Amino acid sequence: MKRLLKSRSARLNLLAVAAVISAVALTGMSWPTFLLAAVVFGTIAWRNRGGLASMRIARILTSLAVLIEVWIADGADRAPMLAAGVLITCYFAYADIVAKALNIAYLQTAHLEVHRSRRQRLASPPTIATLMNLLAVVYVLAAAAPATAASDAVFLAVVLAAFAWTAAAVAGNYLRRRREPHPVDASVMDAVERLAPKFVVHFAGAHASEYQLQMWLPYFEQVGDPYMIIVRDRYLFNGVAARTEAPIVRVPAQSVLDKLLPESVGSCFYVNHAVKNAQMVKLDKYVHVQLMHGDSDKPISRSPVSQMYDRVFVAGQAGVDRYHRHGVDIPAYKFRRIGRPQLHEIQVGPRPGEPDAPPTVLYTPTWAGLTSDVDYSSLSEGRRIVEALLRRGVRVIFRSHPYTASNKAYMELVEEIRGLIAADAAATGRDHWWGPRAESQVTLTECVNAADAAISDISGTASDWLYCGRPLAMTDPRGIGEAYLEEFPLARAAYLLEPGAGNIEEVLDELLVSDSLAPLRAEVREYYLGDIAPEDLVDVFRRAVKATYDPADRDVPEAAPPSDAASKLLDRR
Repeated sequence: MKRLLKSRSARLNLLAVAAVISAVALTGMSWPTFLLAAVVFGTIAWRNRGGLASMRIARILTSLAVLIEVWIADGADRAPMLAAGVLITCYFAYADIVAKALNIAYLQTAHLEVHRSRRQRLASPPTIATLMNLLAVVYVLAAAAPATAASDAVFLAVVLAAFAWTAAAVAGNYLRRRREPHPVDASVMDAVERLAPKFVVHFAGAHASEYQLQMWLPYFEQVGDPYMIIVRDRYLFNGVAARTEAPIVRVPAQSVLDKLLPESVGSCFYVNHAVKNAQMVKLDKYVHVQLMHGDSDKPISRSPVSQMYDRVFVAGQAGVDRYHRHGVDIPAYKFRRIGRPQLHEIQVGPRPGEPDAPPTVLYTPTWAGLTSDVDYSSLSEGRRIVEALLRRGVRVIFRSHPYTASNKAYMELVEEIRGLIAADAAATGRDHWWGPRAESQVTLTECVNAADAAISDISGTASDWLYCGRPLAMTDPRGIGEAYLEEFPLARAAYLLEPGAGNIEEVLDELLVSDSLAPLRAEVREYYLGDIAPEDLVDVFRRAVKATYDPADRDVPEAAPPSDAASKLLDRR
């Protein structure tokens, strides 16, 4: 229940139910109903001002509560207000149909200069959504005000006018659908034509997956040519728009993709394996490039789905070999080894420490995965790991995966570990990082630069850490055992924690004292991340992007064919 109430929609639904109960049960006392209704409608008007069909349950129940309150208090004496209330309630009940009609030829955009006529702006979905949200707030105020026949009649007239304007816009869009089988927002198409993007970034995915795109945005900006982001899912749009000033268009349908992009576009980039990617890849006049959102030995990083792209950018030779080692035969010409531009600010080598300061260890457990067979999270043994770190007197940076909140059981383990670290910070004064300080107020690069050693699960974080060259430990919570090094070759450079972290003390001795794997770690670092200097990483990425659409910039070399480097390094370990 506590987690449920963290959802704004759930809280508003409860307030709306309370408003209905108040209207029915508190006869003769109308102010609680009107107050609750004002809170619900006011919150929606402020937080979801552009939403046509969002929060439908809360809006229907709240409108119904006001209607009941007016009927019980005044009955037929307020017939115009009752009629207005019925119309508003019916609108909210069928708002999804209205939204679908109004969006027939309208595309949501951000940071794109779109020119619309005044009539087009007034008939657009955001304008009508704002109008109806404000109308709902006025409905509560008009119903709560002292009743007069004139005021109720005026309010009914306003409601009828708003409904007439909305109905005209809906009818106009349906008529256009009859004339054009696949209408597209001409104003947005004109704006995209003027922008003349050289490449686009296609983004779809699950809720809260914006981080997958965010890690690439600063480097797309540094390419220097105009580009555009295509967002496919409504729930991702605002999150992406808040993270960049790049032009964004939300494209809900395949038919729009077919028409939207101008001749200037030469390539399209992807940062995950979202199902909707295939709708874009089918447009074969572009060079389609898979970047992924991290370089790791997880199955997703060598998925057979990658075969459908024209190019696959990988950090180092390991990114090529892992596909072929698992039977995914992508031709060598499709690969480009570009390093990881995100690592250009990582401090390589021993971290400059302060005199008498305790060592710092970064612990980065991954999430539960979409299915249990790819659940590599060590959170079930995380408490034991952190307790051992605290006993050693080290400073802990605890950074959980952004998706951890999607799994209630793992989120409870995260909160338990945060509490443990907070208690130690209060008792010892050590400057631990946890919660927002480690997860949202700083970047992963800043966490790496602040740490002397790391403990990681099987994830892209382990690969990124490898670039700094400092000691690394990896977990094996699933008990993979002897096959671990073969399945996840990066672990050759790491000290392995047994299932349950039973050997944590021995591993910490290596991490913090002896570090016997330092020579091998340097070789694995080059195999996974290449030999590109930090100051060259961004320029290598920039040239690799330009080479996908600019015939004059084709000097980015192809990756080497699959090698047996992993086997040779494994034999050394």
